Amino acid sequence: MRSLVSRLFVRPFYAQNAGTLLIGLLLAFGFMRASDHEALIDAALGSPMLLGFFMSLWGLYTLKAVAFVRSQLAAPEQLFFNAFRLIAAPVRGLIWLWVVVDLLIPILGYAGWMLFRAVRFAQWPAVYAITTAVTGLVTVSVIWVDYRLRHPSPTRLRLSLPSLPIPYLLFFPTYWLRKEPISLVLTKVSSGLLLVGVCLLYPTDDYDERLLLIGLLLAVLFHAAVSRQVSAFDRHYLLLLDNMPYSVWQRITQYLALYALIWLPELALLLRHCPDAVAVQYVLLLWLTGLGWLLLLHTLVYGRQVDPDRWLACLFATFVLGLLTIMAHVPASVWCALGWGATIVVSRFRRLPLRVAP
Repeated sequence: MRSLVSRLFVRPFYAQNAGTLLIGLLLAFGFMRASDHEALIDAALGSPMLLGFFMSLWGLYTLKAVAFVRSQLAAPEQLFFNAFRLIAAPVRGLIWLWVVVDLLIPILGYAGWMLFRAVRFAQWPAVYAITTAVTGLVTVSVIWVDYRLRHPSPTRLRLSLPSLPIPYLLFFPTYWLRKEPISLVLTKVSSGLLLVGVCLLYPTDDYDERLLLIGLLLAVLFHAAVSRQVSAFDRHYLLLLDNMPYSVWQRITQYLALYALIWLPELALLLRHCPDAVAVQYVLLLWLTGLGWLLLLHTLVYGRQVDPDRWLACLFATFVLGLLTIMAHVPASVWCALGWGATIVVSRFRRLPLRVAP
């Protein structure tokens, strides 16, 4: 039975999120030294706020994993699994425990590392907090998944809200918030916390501007799925968009405003936590660089059926090549010019799903 549920839930989850997990591993163990990790863990053990930050990340990851299992249970090809309800509750709970533990291996591994150091330095309040948090996440996940199995068609509470006109610029952000809130939260929270964490690393050592550029590269990669979501949204809900009387440059301006709106929180966080060693002008240049590369991703994906595995492979290769380029002291201005220049070239020489008004 364990091998069956592993094939149905665990392996597809890791295959679907391989790119995100790989980027997280590279971020955590690629350019951070072991002493940096130990210092970060020791600081978290002595700071309730920082420890709560770690637990919040664990909660977001757990939410994504459990949401994936619940979506798999609702998939048409998994309807045979409804017979699983006939198994005795204790046995069913044990099997769900296996699934949840396998899905939460990254969390359990890092929490175990923190517990080891907490016990070593006799940080008993942190030991109790981490143990309680991990136990609570696992228990709630098992109960939540089993409840979804026993209630395959739950009733939802719907609130009657006034209908307000929404401008075109907010069409996709509203859809993203209402239909895919987990994707929105994970994308923006991961990107924002990454940039803030990179900014907070500056006072701990003698870093130059390349560290912030590496953080920007990872933040852009965290938004790589947004371009595919925008394309799918337009293809599904705005079928007549190509026939609207908009010129090419009007459409490009609309997408430029859309991605600037999506990318705006990162600018606020960078300005708020800008290190003393980094000029504000450099922060603005970084934000413009990220916007250019987001538009490039949009131009490459929009209106096309992209193989997810090939897309993840390209993103991983881009990260490795970008990391090597940044370490070779290629300035942010060159990255900015490359992003915007490639966007213009690709838009000019590929067949865009845009029609010029007569």
